[in-house]
Amino acid sequence: MKNIIMLSALTGVLTLTGCTTLKNVVGSDMSGTHEVQATSNNTAPVTSKNGMLVDATNHMTLYTFDKDSMNKSDCGAACQVAWPIFMAPSNAKASGQFAAVKREDGKYQWAMNGKPLYFYANDTKVGDKNGDDKFGVWHIVPSK
Repeated sequence: MKNIIMLSALTGVLTLTGCTTLKNVVGSDMSGTHEVQATSNNTAPVTSKNGMLVDATNHMTLYTFDKDSMNKSDCGAACQVAWPIFMAPSNAKASGQFAAVKREDGKYQWAMNGKPLYFYANDTKVGDKNGDDKFGVWHIVPSK
């Protein structure tokens, strides 16, 4: 029974991401989250780089998911393997376009204009945007 559950979970992840090998799904980060520390006043730690919104600590590209609703993520545990959430502290403060949304799993995630923000696990270096337009539903966030 345990093997069937594991196989089902793996199949779901592979189906969700459209990849044929687990390495292509998870890249080098299997945590499902990226710990990025907020600024001292707990506002969104973001900046602009090469015309894209990135986290201010590691300068990794941020993405939105078309299937998300306003202030609600539709990316569950299996999805987060390939699309780790941009975590926010529970005491995060809204600032301008940015606010933290509470997920169904109890974690907090940064959102821009109500759209939850994510990383892509296969982006391994600054400037990577390998997840842009992935499956027609994942998009980089252009900076203005």
